Order: sequence, then C-alpha cells, then structure tokens
Amino acid sequence: MPQTSNSLKSICILRLSSIGDITHMIPIVKTLQKHSPMTDITWIIGKTEYSLVKNMKDIEFIVIDKKNIIQGIQDLLRLRERKFFDVLLHMQVSLRSNILSLLVKANRKIGFDCYNSKNMHQLFITESIKEMPKSHVLNTFFCFLEALGIIKREYDRDIGIKKDFKKIVEFDKTLINKKYIVINPFTSERSFNYREWDIINYIPIIKYLYERYNLVTIITGSSNKNQLVMAERFCRDMVNVSPIYNFVGKTNLQELYNIVSGCELYIGPDSGTLHIASILSKPVIGLFATSNPERTGPFQNIEFIINKYPEALKKYNKKLVSDAKWGERIRNKKAMSLIKVDDVKKKIDMILRL
Repeated sequence: MPQTSNSLKSICILRLSSIGDITHMIPIVKTLQKHSPMTDITWIIGKTEYSLVKNMKDIEFIVIDKKNIIQGIQDLLRLRERKFFDVLLHMQVSLRSNILSLLVKANRKIGFDCYNSKNMHQLFITESIKEMPKSHVLNTFFCFLEALGIIKREYDRDIGIKKDFKKIVEFDKTLINKKYIVINPFTSERSFNYREWDIINYIPIIKYLYERYNLVTIITGSSNKNQLVMAERFCRDMVNVSPIYNFVGKTNLQELYNIVSGCELYIGPDSGTLHIASILSKPVIGLFATSNPERTGPFQNIEFIINKYPEALKKYNKKLVSDAKWGERIRNKKAMSLIKVDDVKKKIDMILRL
C-alpha cells in the first residue's frame, strides 16, 4: 500500500528549471511543508534557479550546474550513498533530468502521465500522476501531491527575500521618489522560440507611461550578449523620449525580485521575470501569441494579459484551440506582431485607472 504524506520520512524533488516553472514549484513545496511537516525534503535544482529560492527554509538543495554536470553527478552519487528516499517526485521530463533520476534511490518514483511525457520519461518512473488534461502547469504539479494523499492546496509564494527599496536605489540614485514599471522584452534563446515582441514596439509604450502617468521604465534581462547589445542600443535611442533605466545583465535573481517588488506594473512576453512579477501579485501585462497562457501564463493573474494565441493558432497552424494539442506552440516569427501597441495601452489604462 502506498505511503500517505503523514508516514513519509523523506521526499526528493527533481525539478531543475526553468525560472518560470520554479516559481510554480514554490506553492508545491509550501503545501508539502505544511501538510507533511515532519517529512525531510531534498530538492535537486539548477544553479541559476537555486539563486532565486535559496532562502526557503527546511530544504536541502542539491544544486546542478549544467556547465559542470560532472560535479552535479558526483554530488548526486554522494546523496545516493547517504539517503534512500520514500518518494522521488520526478517533476521534469527533459533527458538530463531523466538520466539524473537514475542516481536517486527511492521506494517510489512518481512522474508525469503519458500525455505529458517525452524523452522516454515513463521508463524512469514507477508511478504516474493522474492525467489532468488542459491544465495550467501549476495545477499539473499539484497532481504530484495528490499522489501522496495531499489534496488541500496552499498558494503561499513567500521565498524569504526581504524587500528593500534602498537596494533598488543603489543601482541608480536618481530612482529615489520615482514610481516605475518594469519591462523585460526578452525571453530564453531557444530555437524557433518566437515569443518576443519587436522591441521597437516598446518605444511608444514607454513614452505613453511617462507622459500620461509620470512613470519611468526599468528594462531588465539576462547577461546574454545579444540582450546586452539590444538593450544598450534601445536605451540609447530612448534618451530623448523618456527616462529609462537599463538594468539588463546587472542583477542577480534576488535583486531582480526586489526591483520587481517595487514596480507599479510589469510588461513583457512569457519569461521568468513575468512569473516573478506574478508571484509578487503585480499587475502583469503578459504578451502571448505563440503559446497558450491558459497553460503557461501567470497563474491566477491573467486579468490583464493580451492573449492572441487563438488568433495566431488559427492563422498560422490552421486550428482552433479546441482542436489543437494542449500546449501546441506556433513556430512563426510573425505571430507576435498580432499584438498591437494600442492593445497594451488599453491594458495600462485599465490598471492605472483602477
């Protein structure tokens, strides 16, 4: 008979990435801690993602650096020598995660159902979660806890980062007494991703925010070379338009969290920063056309998103949402152009006139 949450002494969670999905993991871990408080929790997580949640208490983190996978394997081998888990929650279907799961000893290895599996994921687990078709990623994650007998959900998203406006001002002292919004125009650089809105479109948006609402803009992004170059060029072009602060590549994830915590609203395509804004309960103007926000959008925070996915799916994939596979992507670089500047301005007005 499967163990219940009350009888579990130890659980290992395997979820390496991405930043957005890690934000969805926070309520999963919080729920587990509240409803099975005596259970020892170990979380195998990516190095970048760990930097966001490292302040969470009562968790042993095993950090995997994809640039030094040998070290990660050695750490897992040491974990294997000292721990035999009651349960492994194998919550990622990437080939890397599947292989790493072999290094974890556990009585039960619970993974995704066949519908949500790939990379031979089913071969690496002993049990599957109950299939929950057409669900948001976070709801699918909660199915792992249901497999442990935990039904009640907690949506606590506190990750132990102290909000400190003084640290924000340290980046640029001219931010003192200024209200600002945050824009991250960038997404991860995967092949055929096509989630980014043309960066030129943000120029009239930033100007509108400043002239109509006296809000300045902070641009964020990673230290990726292309993002750094684009941001530098963009901010240079904005000098005579409105005040803009270029923080691209200048923050770690906890500093980014702090910056977003002080903003009036957030604008951008699907990215880790968007989901950080969402867990901070900020008004989020998410820009979606190539992926379905009902699956991967800001959880319980979709009031102000712009959803052109149904239109793009019909135009480029010749399908209705009801006919498409759940999570089907649109691999066409023109799809994001379905989002218009006026669409964003209308959402801004909805938020700031509330």
